[in-house]
Amino acid sequence: MSRERPAEYRREEDGYTFVLDRVNVDKLKAMPDFEGREEPAIAEDFLRFRVESWAESLASAGAREGQIAVSIDSHQRKAHLSREKVLLFSADI
Repeated sequence: MSRERPAEYRREEDGYTFVLDRVNVDKLKAMPDFEGREEPAIAEDFLRFRVESWAESLASAGAREGQIAVSIDSHQRKAHLSREKVLLFSADI
């Protein structure tokens, strides 16, 4: 029996809902620091250890609460946080 991989992972913090989709989970898994880690732990841990500082940064920048897409740029080692395709913030991974 194969386990289905979720289409996305979500984590909420201070009114923000951070969403890491399937494509970006796969990018994360390909990065040297994360190679060999399995789902769901890799995605859940990645979000859990970062959302608090991301929420603080977004609030400081005046970004309204709501859903935030998380995209992984493995070459720059950045997580780009955006809403409706508008970049709000980039953070080091």
